[in-house]
Parts: sequence; structure tokens; C-alpha cells
Amino acid sequence: MWDAFRNLHSEFHEKMEQMQRLGGLRVLILHVLDENGPGNGVEIMDAIQAHQESCTMHYPGHGPSRKHYRPSPGSVYPMLKKMVNEELLIKREDGKYELTEKGKKILAKLYGRFKPHEKMDRGEYSITRALTEIEGYVSYLEDIKEEKLAPHGELIGELSQRLEAIKNSIQKE
Repeated sequence: MWDAFRNLHSEFHEKMEQMQRLGGLRVLILHVLDENGPGNGVEIMDAIQAHQESCTMHYPGHGPSRKHYRPSPGSVYPMLKKMVNEELLIKREDGKYELTEKGKKILAKLYGRFKPHEKMDRGEYSITRALTEIEGYVSYLEDIKEEKLAPHGELIGELSQRLEAIKNSIQKE
């Protein structure tokens, strides 16, 4: 159990360090190109602004404090050039930037198991989101001292049985 937790913890820190090395604007550019497909500089700035507004609307308190955050051309265009040099993006003949395989691999590594805007139907998205939430809560419970969990043993047992029944039902198929 602790080995699994340590591995998860290590993986989390590796992802955070990689995100810090990449920088916020670089990650946002990768993300919006992955989400929306190829775009020119203005389209990328529009997509970042729309993404930030969406995050602020859906998750109050997250994202920039300014309601209509939009990166400046003076920060986006030099970053796009740098990302092309780093082989994270290519600039097509039509002036649009597109993710390279290297850029896609970095995103896959950052997203891990759960990619926020994968092309999946709403039901699949909901299931993935629910399981990711459960996984987070299980990690939290694993950190709590056993004596604090002991009074909740019956409920933990019931939940465990219900999850086991779900697991067994899908293995029959």
C-alpha cells in the first residue's frame, strides 16, 4: 500500500517539476492547441483567454484574478518561436502552429491517466471524473491514522463491498 502511495506521490512531484520547467504560458499553449487543433497566434491568444475565463467561471478562485486574462502578443509570439525551436510545435505554411509528436508526448505525460478534455462522450467523461475523484479520496484516507478511521470501519467495508460488486459485474462481461 505504501509503495503504491510513494509511487503516486513521486509521479505527482515529477509532473509538477516538469510543469515548472515548461512554464505556465508554454503549458497553456500546448493545452489549447491540443484542445482546439492548429491555430495562429491570435487564435491561440483567444483560446487561452476563453480557457481562463471558463476555468474562472467553473472553478471560482482558480486561475488569474483578472476576469479577462489574455496573454500579450509580446509574450505569446516569442514563446511560439521558442517552442518551434524546441520541436514542441511546427509552424505550417498557412501560419498556424501545430503540436509535434514531442509536444503530444509531453502533454500525455503531464495529463497522466486523466486528460481533462479528451474527446469522449459525456457518460465516459463522468465515469472517468468520478473514478479520479474516488482515487483522490482513497489516497487521502490512506494518509489518515488508523485510529481515526476505526470508527468508520463499517462504512468503509460497505463501500469496499459495493466497489467489489461493480468490479465483479464488469469482469463477467
